[in-house]
Amino acid sequence: MDTEGLADDLRDVISELRDVIRELRKFNEQLAAQNQELLDRLSRDSGNSSRPPSSDAPWSKRRQRRRPPSDKKQGAQPGHPGKTRKLADEKDVDEIIDHEPDACTRCGCAELLASSKDARRHQVTEIPPLVATITEHRLHQRTCARCGEDVAATLPPDVARSAFGPRLQALVVTLVVAYRLSRGEAARLLSEAFGVRISTGTVSNIEHRMSDALEASFEEALTALRASGLAHIDETPWKKRGVLQWRWTGVGDDVTVHRIDRRRNRDALARLMGTDFTGIRVTDRLATYDNIPADRRQLCWAHLERDFRAFVQGPPGGRAFGASGLTIAQALMRCVREHKQHGDRDRFEDDVRPYLGDLIELLVDGACAEIPKVSGFAAHLLARADSLWVFADVPGVPPTNNIAERAIRKAVLWRKNCFGSQSERGLRFAERMMTVIATKRRRAEGVLDYLVEVARAANSGMPTPKLMPQPVRG
Repeated sequence: MDTEGLADDLRDVISELRDVIRELRKFNEQLAAQNQELLDRLSRDSGNSSRPPSSDAPWSKRRQRRRPPSDKKQGAQPGHPGKTRKLADEKDVDEIIDHEPDACTRCGCAELLASSKDARRHQVTEIPPLVATITEHRLHQRTCARCGEDVAATLPPDVARSAFGPRLQALVVTLVVAYRLSRGEAARLLSEAFGVRISTGTVSNIEHRMSDALEASFEEALTALRASGLAHIDETPWKKRGVLQWRWTGVGDDVTVHRIDRRRNRDALARLMGTDFTGIRVTDRLATYDNIPADRRQLCWAHLERDFRAFVQGPPGGRAFGASGLTIAQALMRCVREHKQHGDRDRFEDDVRPYLGDLIELLVDGACAEIPKVSGFAAHLLARADSLWVFADVPGVPPTNNIAERAIRKAVLWRKNCFGSQSERGLRFAERMMTVIATKRRRAEGVLDYLVEVARAANSGMPTPKLMPQPVRG
């Protein structure tokens, strides 16, 4: 028996087996990494990512409460002063009906004397049956007695050229955008509530006319946003016939602008904010915003808090890092809430500074960690550290971008109902209407009345009413 040859064969087999084991280990590591990535995706919700609460699964666990639940029942507590609806002033009452008792409720006597006590007032508010009025304009023709020319009358400037008046047009677009009704549902409501016969195609045509009339209002809002000293910016997907678009939202001084762009890059940001904006912008950590000077950009701490929570709920290697960061973020937010109560700026800055130092120390250690996700996240924040505490240096700058997220939330809800736009004119209608509605509501002003004025001006060829208040000249 050739023992030397057998030994060589065994060595070859062992070598091959080692190669197989090495490949299997490599493949197993890849599967483990892939499995962990899928588990991380499954565990993402509104509490540990930028996903909206509406995307959370019905069976997902609710976020842990910051305060333990109390033993009190829901609703008003014992001793709570009750609140009742105040009666309207008598001058605002449309009709007063006096009721007299017929007989004594105790003995049945019908002879009743006058009483010194005032009548008990009971008011009922009701909406009467509403029916839209139809006005027919007859344009008569006459023949000139001198030359025989046929002459026809023309509509007065204040009469709508369409089949529907300014108030009805304004109501249609308000129902579709502000209250997120479909065109079919809006037409059905107008039919049931006001007796108006209108098709979905007519609703679309009204949207087109209103969009053209609001072009000047949109440009006015865009100019006001670019002149603001502080702007909150966020973006969310939109669709045009299934093609991805981006709805950019900027919230400034009493103005909110929604602008739809094909891109999500710096050029799109410049088309929203202009190229010479000198104020401070509050944003998330999207790379598009990295060209903003660090001292004029505030990173959103609400996003940071969710990111740290994701580490806490993720793989074991990053949990300690996430727990430390989450503690710092929550402590800092507590300082912000306390500052809103006491209003002492010096005290606020003294309270916040230690946590900022703790964060830098945590990020420096995290950047040296052997876990790629931890080191990458920490290095990313360290490179933008100067934008983490602009709110601590500049009064009036908030540490979160919640204002923009609340503003963009309306657009997200509308998108889920209408699935985006179907044309370029649909994109313009969406951005202009959302801008006007958001700006008017931010200023606590009526949307419908303004849209009526816009429609009337468009019908008569007059300039569009100003969206923003004009400065008073002395």
